[in-house]
Amino acid sequence: MTPKTDNNSKQRGRVRLHQSIYSLCCLLCVVFAVGWIIHSAGKRTEFFTFSSSDSSSLSDSSSLTAADSSSSKSDSSSAASIDSSLSDSSQNDLSSSQTDISQPDTPTDMHPYSVAKDINDELDDALFIGDSRTVGLYNNCDRPKATFYCSIGLNIQTCFETQSIKLDNGNMGTVPEALAQGHKFGRVFINFGTNEMGWPYYDSFIQYYAKLVQTIRQYSPDAKIYAQSILPVTASRGLQGDAINNENVKTLNEYIQRFANENGCVYLACDSAVMDENGQLPEEASTDGVHLSIDYCKYWLNYIIDKT
Repeated sequence: MTPKTDNNSKQRGRVRLHQSIYSLCCLLCVVFAVGWIIHSAGKRTEFFTFSSSDSSSLSDSSSLTAADSSSSKSDSSSAASIDSSLSDSSQNDLSSSQTDISQPDTPTDMHPYSVAKDINDELDDALFIGDSRTVGLYNNCDRPKATFYCSIGLNIQTCFETQSIKLDNGNMGTVPEALAQGHKFGRVFINFGTNEMGWPYYDSFIQYYAKLVQTIRQYSPDAKIYAQSILPVTASRGLQGDAINNENVKTLNEYIQRFANENGCVYLACDSAVMDENGQLPEEASTDGVHLSIDYCKYWLNYIIDKT
């Protein structure tokens, strides 16, 4: 009978082991289920939490989805629901975006003479006579067909005396000798006065000016002669204490304008193309207060093209 009792005890032990394993499995399942619920709840909270920018992008994507569905559904009820889903602000944003693309902004700070109105004017009939400022115009001129009789330090008197102009034969000559070579010009632009502001009598300046105009008409009788205004200088240059200042610029320009009006020339107010609201050359327009930078030479040239 003892063996039978031992067998029963072993059987009961196995049953208790199985029950313990089963209970442990159930406990693990419960723990897993609780953990999964907590994890799922966290993901769900994260999914429905987003910033206002995310909201707007989601709204935009919803609008696009609605717009796409409208193309595929032809019935009026679908179209009505799609239209109602588009807010007024979204439509305004879309309209303004289309306007920005089709009509780009135009720079408001562009200089009025940054570009010539007649970009096809090659100035092939034009002659420029002048001093170092005209030399600067020559160096920065993008019209290679234009002719320049100019030299550094030249003035209205020395242009008749100094052989500083390169002639067709390779020699150097005066401005009248260059004019006598026989080239005919339709437009002649004179720019003198900066080097003459220290003269004691401006009447002498006008006498030489008249002599130059007469010489031009002798060799190019059909040319239209433009008497250019003297260009202003910077405020800092005017404070150096010599004769080169904007007060003398203004006075001598009055002489030039009066001469032009009385002698069949055209007075060309080129100073208006480069001066600021105070009638001075901007400080950034020149490194020495007198001679123009590349950009301001361009403004000067474009003004000439526009006005002639």
